[in-house]
Amino acid sequence: MTRNRANTENYRPMLSVRLPAASVAKSVVHSLAASVLVTLAAVSLPAQAETNAQLGLVTEYVRDGISETRGNFAAQGGINYVHNSGVYGGVWASQLQRKDDDSHSEWDFYSGISRSLTSELGVDAGFTRYTFQGDSSRDEDNLNHYNEVHARVSYDQSLVLGWRHTNHYIGSRFARRVVEASYTLHSSDFDFEFYGAQHRLLGLDDDYNYGHDDRDSYWHFRVGVERTYNQWDYRLTLERTNLTSDFDAGTTFQFGIHRYFDF
Repeated sequence: MTRNRANTENYRPMLSVRLPAASVAKSVVHSLAASVLVTLAAVSLPAQAETNAQLGLVTEYVRDGISETRGNFAAQGGINYVHNSGVYGGVWASQLQRKDDDSHSEWDFYSGISRSLTSELGVDAGFTRYTFQGDSSRDEDNLNHYNEVHARVSYDQSLVLGWRHTNHYIGSRFARRVVEASYTLHSSDFDFEFYGAQHRLLGLDDDYNYGHDDRDSYWHFRVGVERTYNQWDYRLTLERTNLTSDFDAGTTFQFGIHRYFDF
């Protein structure tokens, strides 16, 4: 039922495999990601591909459990390409309305490869470039952009275990690591998702922390139900973190409608 979408765990599911420090440490992470991509791409399949686009509206844009629109609606859209070999790529965008800067939109550019190893076991590895447009003061110092790599394993198109890593999270000098898991119950009409993640900064200072100088992590949980009818997706989620309201996080309900177009 769920269409293939990119990594970022916004409106999109964490994964759909049916096709979501020191310079030394940085080199190791990128080398491992590159090795995984090369290995997964080794098996060739007949050349087939599909491209689709989506446009939609959500009652609130919540990313990693934190509101990006301060409780307001957001228009969203994107375009996605998937090759039969498992290689995929695309771009996705959303409106923003933050309280701590003037950014008005987020643009994410992603690519990766998703493969089925057996009839039940799948793997996915990829790269996402996050950009946030509209705040010229942060653009000058390149504080509005960061890169993230991810790796995920899925079982029976239901259980997903994932890992995400970025070396410089939203302009900081600190890396961030996310460990996540989800389980989706599929029925003929609805999908029911149960998601949990721990977000951890691998370094702290007075400006980059989760509430006080010694707090480097938080938990994020989500329960959602989704229905696809013809070319429309309808999704209702309940999001919860253990962050305070200072982060525009806590308990949030979100409803979204997206229309898909196949090319």
